[in-house]
Amino acid sequence: MAAGDGAQLPATVAASRSVEKALEEAAASGALNLSNRKLKEFPRSAKNYDLSDITHADLSKNRLCELPEELCQFISLETLSLYHNGMRSLSSSLGNLQALTYLSLSRNLLSSLPPSVFQLPLLRVLIVSNNKLSSLPASISSLTHLRQLDVSCNELQCLPAELGQLECLRDLNLRRNQLTTLPEEISELPLVRLDVSCNRISHVPLCFRHLRHLQSISLDNNPLQMPPAQICSKGKYHIFKYLNMEACKRSQEELERHLRPTGFNSW
Repeated sequence: MAAGDGAQLPATVAASRSVEKALEEAAASGALNLSNRKLKEFPRSAKNYDLSDITHADLSKNRLCELPEELCQFISLETLSLYHNGMRSLSSSLGNLQALTYLSLSRNLLSSLPPSVFQLPLLRVLIVSNNKLSSLPASISSLTHLRQLDVSCNELQCLPAELGQLECLRDLNLRRNQLTTLPEEISELPLVRLDVSCNRISHVPLCFRHLRHLQSISLDNNPLQMPPAQICSKGKYHIFKYLNMEACKRSQEELERHLRPTGFNSW
C-alpha cells in the first residue's frame, strides 16, 4: 500500500517527526514540550531551530541519564521539568539557568544534589522527591526565594539547621524518609504546610508551637512519644494544644527549680 493510501509510518519516523514538530512549536511559542518521547539525549536537530528565548522546558518521562548540556544554554528558562528520567548526576552547567523559578527532578536516581542547584537565585519551587538522597547540604540556605521544597521519598537521615534560613518557605514535604529528629530551626519558617509522615520521629520540638502560619501538619506513621500518637492523629489544633501545655509545664518546673530552697547554712 502506498504511503498516503492509509499506510502507517514506521514508529521511529513518526517519533522523529513528532520531535521536529515540538521543536518548531517551541521556537514559535517559547515552550518546549518533549515529554514522553523515549529520549536518551537532547535532539541533535534542535540546533536547526532558534530556541534561545524559550522560557519553559518539559523533558519528563524520558530516558535521560544525565542533564543535557544543551538545556543549560537556554538562559531564559524559567521552568524545567526532568521528572521521571534515569539521571544519576547533574551538570555544573545547571547554574547557568539564573532565571529558573521552578525545577522538578522527581523520580530520578540522584544520590546527592550538586552545588549548581543552590546557585539558582530566583528558584521558588524545588521538587526532588523519589530519588536516593541521603542528605541536604548546608548551602540550601542560599535559595532565599524558595517557597516549596519537596524531598519526600528519599533516604534522608537528618536535616541541616540551615533549613531554618529559608525565610520564604511555605510548603515543606519530608514524607517517607529516615528522619529521627527535626531541627528546631524549622520553627522559624513561615510554613503553611508541613508533612513529616512516614519517618522515625519520636519527639516533636516544643518550639514547633511557634509555627503560627501553619494550616496543615502531617505526622502519621512515626513512632511518636511526644506528643503521643493518639494526640497527633487528632490534627493540628490538638498537637499545638499539647505542645503549649507541655511548654508551660516545663517552664513551671524550671521556675520551681530556681525558687526551691537549697538548704540552711549551719553555724
